[in-house]
Amino acid sequence: MELEVTWGRAVRVWWAYMWRNLLAIVATIAAGGAAGFLIGFVMGAAGVPIRTIQVASTVVGAILGLAISVVPVKLILGRDFGEFRVVLLAKTGRGST
Repeated sequence: MELEVTWGRAVRVWWAYMWRNLLAIVATIAAGGAAGFLIGFVMGAAGVPIRTIQVASTVVGAILGLAISVVPVKLILGRDFGEFRVVLLAKTGRGST
């Protein structure tokens, strides 16, 4: 049975997403920092210009950020919030796959 979307329910889902997302951001910063250091070290030792190293590190950091950003969403799907769960529900009727 579908429940009404209320502000209280929306805030509970938002908070579940938000704190997990903050942890994901911290993990991304740590992973990005490590990857940036490694890229900078290797490319710097190879004599690559600093600007190229900065661009490469930025691209790798952005890719890591995008990849990790889906984790909080995955973690709250199916989670029990007491009176409701956040789930994916297939459409019924014509046009559904």
